[in-house]
Amino acid sequence: MRVSPSLLSLALTAAPAMAQTEVTTAGLFADHYPGDGTTAVLVLHGTLAHKRMEIIATIATLLNDDYDLPVVAPNLSLSSPARTSMVDCAQTHDHRDSDAPREVATWIDWMQQQGYDNIIVAAHSRGGAQLSTYLADTPADVVSAAVLVAPATYNAEYAADSYLNATGQPLASVMQRAGALAPDSLMDVPRFVYCDDATVSAGAFIDYYTPRPTFDTPTNLQNVTLPTVVVMGSDDTVVADLPDRLAATNLGDNVRVETIDGADHFFRDLYADDIATFIAEHAGL
Repeated sequence: MRVSPSLLSLALTAAPAMAQTEVTTAGLFADHYPGDGTTAVLVLHGTLAHKRMEIIATIATLLNDDYDLPVVAPNLSLSSPARTSMVDCAQTHDHRDSDAPREVATWIDWMQQQGYDNIIVAAHSRGGAQLSTYLADTPADVVSAAVLVAPATYNAEYAADSYLNATGQPLASVMQRAGALAPDSLMDVPRFVYCDDATVSAGAFIDYYTPRPTFDTPTNLQNVTLPTVVVMGSDDTVVADLPDRLAATNLGDNVRVETIDGADHFFRDLYADDIATFIAEHAGL
């Protein structure tokens, strides 16, 4: 994933306390913003982030306050499901990128159980790629539309070069070491996602670093049939290749691309209002 650690450290602090309630299901945690009606929104965070990071809490609050839409903002479990801050790089990492679509499905099931029969899904950054994986497979019938905010792209050669540049070690050699271990065996690695000198299970390392087409949002979008808006910021340097990648991808008529002039990767301040508007449009508001 093309994710800049320096940029990821910005705009990830928790927003002030909102009128949300923490809910749990199957060992997972989310913030639930109650609202009117049976149309609701799921909003998913990005890389090693959390349900109360600024962009997620802001979008959820705008949808809830301005449109009275119920919102569910889950944490991906990431070996610390109840967290209210970024994943601690010092923890032992035994989570997998491929956990995300399953956990999204779990929250969609929970939302259905609460009586929501029309669900719009939205996600930021790596969460956008993970959500697009879910949408490209077999999304639940109640999922009617999606908004992907600065979703991640993927290129295996770029990923390998980035690992070598960041650590001085070839990714292939670390993968070879991981492949020689049992999946639940722990190993110390020079880097895991954006955590330096991390302790990680061999299975988790292999899952995150084995090249897969589903890491890449533009690739997934070719198999997504739901109405989908991809939102880009004109000043986004984290997924800087996204505009060119989308332009080179044969997208269906169901996919609309919107660029917000002046927005960076985190869509601070009034730029979040534009994202909320795109989501509300899907809800017919």
